[in-house]
Amino acid sequence: MPSGRTHDRINLISTAIAGYLGYNWGFSWDEILAFSLGSIVATFWFSPDLDLRISRPIKRWGKISFIWWPYAAIVPHRGISHIPIIGILTRFGYFFGIVFLIWLIVRNFLPISIKVSAIFDNPYFLPFILGVLFADTLHILADFVYSSIKSRSFP
Repeated sequence: MPSGRTHDRINLISTAIAGYLGYNWGFSWDEILAFSLGSIVATFWFSPDLDLRISRPIKRWGKISFIWWPYAAIVPHRGISHIPIIGILTRFGYFFGIVFLIWLIVRNFLPISIKVSAIFDNPYFLPFILGVLFADTLHILADFVYSSIKSRSFP
């Protein structure tokens, strides 16, 4: 598989190209920014490689990287996390499940109001999600291409 640094480069270069193409196709700067932000978030913090106990994406979570240890222990590498759409849904589901549990505890002490519908009503939600899916798919494709080439190479 490509190294974490290679995945980062592929995604960042591809995101820049997608942004350029989006601009030429008439998308607004706001939509391009939302798409690019989604791609960057998925590349650096919600990568399919969160299924590895030691990986660049887990290290990027810093002091709270431990929240991903159970995920890495449960999900085998290149398993469900490396399936387009399903993989990112499992990672987001896992993360927001933890956020929800924390909210259940904190809401008794702090008056926090969360309006989830405001997220989905945001006009930049779809470009952001498309950026996330773009980065996730690039990662999975890079793994597939690298593995295919490596399996055909001679010792």
